[in-house]
Amino acid sequence: MKNHIKQAVILAAGMGVRLKELNNGIPKGFISIEDDKPIIENSIANLLACGIKDIIIVTGFMDEYYENLRSRYSQITTVRNEKFSETGTMYSLWCARNLIKQDCILLESDLIFEIRAIRELLNFPFKNSILISGNTGAGDEVYVEAEGDWVKKISKEKSYLNSVTGEFVGISRLSFDFYMNLIQKAEEVFKSDLMISYDMDGFTTFTEKESLGYLKIADLLWAEIDNGSQLERAKKLWKKIKSLDR
Repeated sequence: MKNHIKQAVILAAGMGVRLKELNNGIPKGFISIEDDKPIIENSIANLLACGIKDIIIVTGFMDEYYENLRSRYSQITTVRNEKFSETGTMYSLWCARNLIKQDCILLESDLIFEIRAIRELLNFPFKNSILISGNTGAGDEVYVEAEGDWVKKISKEKSYLNSVTGEFVGISRLSFDFYMNLIQKAEEVFKSDLMISYDMDGFTTFTEKESLGYLKIADLLWAEIDNGSQLERAKKLWKKIKSLDR
């Protein structure tokens, strides 16, 4: 299947509070696993290799790092969440509304992952879908409950779900219409709550039933880096990911 998606959005506004003592105050996307290469550059390399040439980064905390990165990549555009310290990820996604013009891949800045995560999501037949994996045991997991082909609930609390279909990776595929519907409904909620998330709140509360599918790659190698133990896990996985992606 030919990839028609040429745009991606990376959410990178967060302060990374839980990593404060380990990342020396730099943004999470600029954590290095090895060779002093920020993890966000690995995400950018994967996107470019999959034919995605228009990459929007929503910045906030220490945005100068991302502005320097933009100066080295002609494919990157940045937009700043001016309220990054008092808003959630849904607000950051809303901040990109004037730049998102088509279907896109949405991902978070603190990830390492195999390139097949992007490739398979691009070839997946559901135009609105999230990527999930099998059990990682990484800690701080976000669980997904599905019903048939469709996402039903997303939560960090297993007790909130009737069953667990997989773990949310932090990479999604969204149609332009889906995105516009999502932010329009979010704008109403922003009047009383700016801290909502795009996944646990937006994807399951603001969208219609049977509108968001999921792609499960049970054995996907990936890691989110939110704390010290996750950073150590990511370092162990990185060599395996590199060997697979060669």
